[in-house]
Amino acid sequence: MDILLNKIELCLNDYSDNDINELNNRLSNEVLSHMFNSFLKINNNDNQYIIDNLNNKFNITVQNKQIELDKTKTDLETLSNTFNTYKEETVKNIHSKSTELCKRETEYLNERIITLENTHKNNIVNLQNNHNELLKSYKEQICNIQQSNISQDHLNSLEERLRDAIQTTSDINNETSNTKGHFGENIINNIQDEYKLNQEFILEDTTKFESNGDFIAHNIYPNITDKILIESKFVKNIGTTKNIKHGKSDLVRFEEHYTKFFNENPNSHSIIFSMNSDKIPGKGFYHIESIDNHYVFYVSVNYSKINNEEVFQNIINFLFHTIVLYIVENINNSNTIDINNNTELLIKSLKNSYHKETNTIDILGNKVLRLQKDIQDFNDLISEHKTNIQEILTTFNKINYSFDSNNTTKYIINMHTVHKYMIDNKHLETHLSNKSCKDLKLLFPELPTKFTKKQFLEDYRNYTNSL
Repeated sequence: MDILLNKIELCLNDYSDNDINELNNRLSNEVLSHMFNSFLKINNNDNQYIIDNLNNKFNITVQNKQIELDKTKTDLETLSNTFNTYKEETVKNIHSKSTELCKRETEYLNERIITLENTHKNNIVNLQNNHNELLKSYKEQICNIQQSNISQDHLNSLEERLRDAIQTTSDINNETSNTKGHFGENIINNIQDEYKLNQEFILEDTTKFESNGDFIAHNIYPNITDKILIESKFVKNIGTTKNIKHGKSDLVRFEEHYTKFFNENPNSHSIIFSMNSDKIPGKGFYHIESIDNHYVFYVSVNYSKINNEEVFQNIINFLFHTIVLYIVENINNSNTIDINNNTELLIKSLKNSYHKETNTIDILGNKVLRLQKDIQDFNDLISEHKTNIQEILTTFNKINYSFDSNNTTKYIINMHTVHKYMIDNKHLETHLSNKSCKDLKLLFPELPTKFTKKQFLEDYRNYTNSL
């Protein structure tokens, strides 16, 4: 007891009298008894007692926090699964609506092109028929002239004037396969001459590289890095006509080429132009496919139904511009779509693309109107040529040339050829006088082996005087 009292007294030495009085008032006998009993219940040292006390105090709090943490983890897993499910459904919805839009736009374009083709098909056919009839008429007129007793020189002169009066249209279908192929490649290559969407546009020729198509278009639009693989074919059926070297159809080879191109170039697309057929098997004459964000365009324009290289070039140029605008529009739309937003944003973008294609159709209609005017101008030109030829023949008949075979002048050579050479090169007669016989023979191989320059010059003077 004395020891305990001494400890209590030592502890209270530092307190003032007021503090001691305050403690005395606050510490009742009951409180002190409880405090002493508490000390007596301590089995371990003081530190262990404090730790146990803290453990007891916060044990329930720790358990509650653990429960909350487990619940949060469960909620996060549920939220993640919900988000992934929503993401997959949204991506499927986007792909479905994009496919639907491409199909609807393709059908709409096909219908419009059919309408435009039916509207102007007769004009083009009539143009070609009129042109062929005119050529036939000229041929008959020449045959009639040949049966008369007109001199060969005058006949040659008239034939030359007839050739100058009308431009004969060649038939590409009568050419070799290599010539046809080069024709299609030249049409594609000429696109860059009239390209309007980007001054930095480049058309890379890849015809010499295996499995790389014919051309690759770069810098198709400002700030757009996408490339386009382009192939042209000039066969009747690219689905059945097989390549001699590979034994595969052109359509299968095209699919192999763009598959390789897409794998090597993430931002890329492809076009095949069929220039000698009305439709591509299984695709029609204008078809768009979307393959993993790559667009594949199938375009068929039959040159034989137009048979005018300049008009055909303008059509190919316009179609290529339209395809590029379609790609750019869809690239811009895809960059603004956020799958976490409401699908109304997607629908709005698709509607904008649809309106853009509607505007493109209107532009196509205006282009066709201009082509129709060009056709009419060409018809007028042919009519004018026909009138001119008829006037020439009428005048010729009025003059009523009649040559007796005995009076027909025989020259050392067909002087019409010599005269044409002089006129085309704007030479004077002294040009021939200054040439040796050897030089003249080189210029005009049809000259006989032995001839005199004097005789040659006299014949030429007599010929020019007779004109």
